[in-house]
Amino acid sequence: MKKLELDPKFEFIEAARFSELLTSYPIENQHLIKALYLPLMEQGSDQLVSNVHVDIELLQAPERVLGLVLPQIQTAHPEESYVASPYGQYVDYGRYETALELGKLRWLNVLANWIFDVLGKICRWAKFDQVVLVDNLLFSTNLYPQKPDYSLRDLRHFLQKKFPDRAIVYRSICPQVYPEWFAELKSNGFKVVFSRQVYLLDAPGGAHRRKRALDIDSRLAAKQKHLRWTFLENPDDEQLARILDLYNQLYLEKYARLNPQYTLAYLKNLTQGGLIQLKALWHESKIVAFTGYFILDGVMINPLIGYDRSYPQKEGLYRLLTMETMLEAEKRGMLLNMSSGASHFKRLRGAEAQLEFNMVYDRHLPWWRRLPWALTRIISIPTIWLVRRYGL
Repeated sequence: MKKLELDPKFEFIEAARFSELLTSYPIENQHLIKALYLPLMEQGSDQLVSNVHVDIELLQAPERVLGLVLPQIQTAHPEESYVASPYGQYVDYGRYETALELGKLRWLNVLANWIFDVLGKICRWAKFDQVVLVDNLLFSTNLYPQKPDYSLRDLRHFLQKKFPDRAIVYRSICPQVYPEWFAELKSNGFKVVFSRQVYLLDAPGGAHRRKRALDIDSRLAAKQKHLRWTFLENPDDEQLARILDLYNQLYLEKYARLNPQYTLAYLKNLTQGGLIQLKALWHESKIVAFTGYFILDGVMINPLIGYDRSYPQKEGLYRLLTMETMLEAEKRGMLLNMSSGASHFKRLRGAEAQLEFNMVYDRHLPWWRRLPWALTRIISIPTIWLVRRYGL
């Protein structure tokens, strides 16, 4: 096997040199590193996101600093979030989603549970989580610059040398959003592994305005004279605690505890660093719903949303926060990635379903380490059919 030499274009940044080096990079990159990756390095990931156990490395590249996320594999953590764990995504969350979406199809659910049992055993044996996740933001949807701003081939060689026992993974590559990333990664030997179906809204093109749902939701909002939206420019601890409670009500209590379990300290880092912009819906002096925006190079996501589930359903809080997010994306001229789930709801509001993939390079690993990725690719064939057939 040909020896791989380290590429001088890439260099790991030591903590002592961090402040000195970072100032030479774009301000957006500085904010991202300071608000997201540095606290994870200094305080420990599970202190900021309770169900994420990773190590962080910062890599100096020609145009910006990259964050590398390395899952810790010494212990199998229960409820480890899919945002930093292939096992969490393909085994644990896959099982949850299957039970949720196919629960009425008994024979499919029984078959799927057996498959997940077998897959889980193989994945633990083959160290499925022993990966390096490039530029992973620890959000349900990962964003990138519109075009690769470094040589993917050179970085691949560099990471192979530094992490010879880890697969190299780029999360959340949707060909309709990142065609150049998808094409270049594929041409550099990365496997295309199905992740999920997401919903994209062409907000600048007014896709939502061609749907009757917007008129219905607008009339609902007009009736809610007692509710008002405001941006939280400098949220205090009490407001952030309420935001976190609403997020937990939706993502952890209603849905799955495999979603990232953010802490108040982490939320403070994201908002104070300017990464997440929070917009709150108030009923008198109480926040009853919110949406949190993250924007990168023309694409908007709202990885943090929530609403008070004790409020009457007729208030339509989820409908209101969704409409507010769509209108904000339209105002800013952003493509809105609405993530996965609530498929019928999002289609009614103009979003279009697209497939999203994880791009994986594992050719340098032995066959038994490549096995989980090969199996997930095989399983994805019927999975994609089911996703399209039932509009999941």
